[in-house]
Amino acid sequence: MDSILFVIREQNPRFSATEGKIASFVLQNPQDVLSLTVAQLSNRVGVSQAAIVRFCRRIGARSYGDFKLRLSHDVFRATEVPFLPDVELKPGVDPGELVKGILRSFQRSLSCLESLIDLPKLEQTVKLVRDARAVYTFGIGASALVAMDIHLKLLRLGLLCVFSADSDLQVTASCTLRPTDVAFVISYSGETPSMLSVATNVKKQGAKIITLTRDTDNSLRKMADVSLVVPVTEGVYRTGAILSRITQLAVVDMLYSLLIVKDLDGARSSIERTAEAVHPPHRGKRKKEKTG
Repeated sequence: MDSILFVIREQNPRFSATEGKIASFVLQNPQDVLSLTVAQLSNRVGVSQAAIVRFCRRIGARSYGDFKLRLSHDVFRATEVPFLPDVELKPGVDPGELVKGILRSFQRSLSCLESLIDLPKLEQTVKLVRDARAVYTFGIGASALVAMDIHLKLLRLGLLCVFSADSDLQVTASCTLRPTDVAFVISYSGETPSMLSVATNVKKQGAKIITLTRDTDNSLRKMADVSLVVPVTEGVYRTGAILSRITQLAVVDMLYSLLIVKDLDGARSSIERTAEAVHPPHRGKRKKEKTG
């Protein structure tokens, strides 16, 4: 995929006055553009929405969404620089600015995620999960939280799912899958040694592998039957999985919602049963009666 910023710079001398205004704004504010809708960008630049759409087609993008997808690759894919909030994380920073900066980072990250979502892959993932004898989720560190979230959501839908927070047990479990099972392996970097071991073992067992990694040409992604990705919003050596965790959990929520609508009645029944088991309707009442 060609760099969209390179195409804009190359064609800049041949742009009309309106196209030149759009190009100038994009070149100066590429990260900001990722969080803007067509209407918002047209307001910021001072041109019509139709002019924005024509500009996207002029530079080879199929649509505004395709333009943002290619722009996100330019902004994040080729760099390991952490995509941090718009304030420096240092002593004395204004708390209000820090909070706003983090929220702006969340908004941009989710906007980038929207441009990366591959609906056919999401639907393929849903089919694999629904057809599996059992789903095993794998992840360590911050990715373990995502693996646990998948585990809990699938259990609530009545699907057999296995997860252990112990990394050694995860590697052990990966050697026991059957061809009718599915492994869901989460690693933001896609290079976590234990997760690569897990994927290698699962391959040997003949089971299917779904991966959730950053959008790079990483080792884990290459081993997947279905690869889901999130934007490159953080460096591999980062202080905390702030943005990547948010986007990964968003992908999990999309899959959960798609699973529900595939069997709405069955999902509703299972969710109601599990909710009542955890929160019996009369538990609070009985407690009151005993204390009274």
